[in-house]
Amino acid sequence: MFNNLVTHHVHSQAPLPASDALAYQYILAGNGLFIRAETCFFEAILPIAACTVRGLDPLRRCFRLKVARIPARLLDTLLTDARRARRPDSGLNEVLYQFHHHGQTVQVKKPAQQATAVTVLAAGVDDERILCDLHSHGNMHAFFSRTDDADEQGAKVYAVIGKLDTAPEIRLRVGVYGYWLPLPVTAVFSGSGPFQDLYQKENES
Repeated sequence: MFNNLVTHHVHSQAPLPASDALAYQYILAGNGLFIRAETCFFEAILPIAACTVRGLDPLRRCFRLKVARIPARLLDTLLTDARRARRPDSGLNEVLYQFHHHGQTVQVKKPAQQATAVTVLAAGVDDERILCDLHSHGNMHAFFSRTDDADEQGAKVYAVIGKLDTAPEIRLRVGVYGYWLPLPVTAVFSGSGPFQDLYQKENES
């Protein structure tokens, strides 16, 4: 029905032309295979496999936000709320939040969900205005688990927070249909708020 849902491009000469794909485009470049997607919120080019292809131009990974960044003050509100997700033993359950971007305004919402110490499941959350899904890992480190990889299969920004009671930390990535690219928090938010950005920490060390 849609011949251009997924398209393919051989990057023989710069600059890279505009994508003709409705969903995503594979790009073969001089330095490997890439995937590219564009939504109403961002453009992203992610590396899939590195290799040398003689005669083609190299390509660089990139992420460009097309809307205003999410205010960092929302992260303060979110941390306060996530610390309230207590079990009877005072441990923390996971919590899922979603940032709805409306052009000039951003709302953070907590959809109806079922959560435990290691899982969170929400229903009825398919909304094209969601720029970012963020979930907590309680007092564990902020990391993307295998479960997260299986769940986060859209074209969206994803974030995880952890160590909420001690030294709150955050990790961010953009996803393009099962491929991901780590990002600094400031690529999407105006700041990291009360969290330590693990991307910055790891790239400064």
